[in-house]
Amino acid sequence: MRRKNLVRAAGLAGVLASAAYVVGDVLLLGRKVEPAAHPALVAIDGVDEPVLSMVPSSTARLTAGALAGVYATPLYLAAVWHLHEGLAPAGPRRALPPALILAGAWTWASFVHGSFFHTGQSYKDLEELADDARARERLLATATAFERATISAYVPFGAAVVVASALIVDAVRRGDTAYPRWSGPIVAPLAPIAAATALTASHVLPGPARHALQGAGISLGNLVSLGASTVLLWRDRRSGHR
Repeated sequence: MRRKNLVRAAGLAGVLASAAYVVGDVLLLGRKVEPAAHPALVAIDGVDEPVLSMVPSSTARLTAGALAGVYATPLYLAAVWHLHEGLAPAGPRRALPPALILAGAWTWASFVHGSFFHTGQSYKDLEELADDARARERLLATATAFERATISAYVPFGAAVVVASALIVDAVRRGDTAYPRWSGPIVAPLAPIAAATALTASHVLPGPARHALQGAGISLGNLVSLGASTVLLWRDRRSGHR
């Protein structure tokens, strides 16, 4: 029973981590912005709405948004063990690889999330230095370097989510895990992340909600997948027992 309770607690830790990331995303990117109000930035090639959405925010808000995710990342690592326990009845060959891959993915996600602070603050300073051509050029190069570093970390993160999700779906489909056979696409993070990202990028949501959640697709997807896993394992007798 004690191990069962630990599995439940680890699942709830993952839910809490996802919620913290959502809050962080909202603080960083969840603002409606009028491009016409930032002519000094709109004139720069490659400055899109998510970047502009950070500019009106205070440095304190950007800091809180970045750290909300960074500080919550250890809870994601607890959720890795939770997922492992759900897959464990199928044996270590099925349970261990996706758990280790997702552990890597969620640590990379911490870097990505935290790096938005540097990008946002750079563009805030860039706008304030609009009349200083030399400082503007140097700061623009810095902001661009931050963006490239952030984007580069998305590549291994995305690849890890795809591979781990495929392994989870395959293991659950075989019927030897603690999850129902039908639940693989929900427990694996890829499909929930893709659906949440598409939803937050579309015009289906009302305007205020769409702007608030415009950068939260990955975090919302993790919230769905880990929430589903926690619910499914809560009463399953095969998880948390050895």
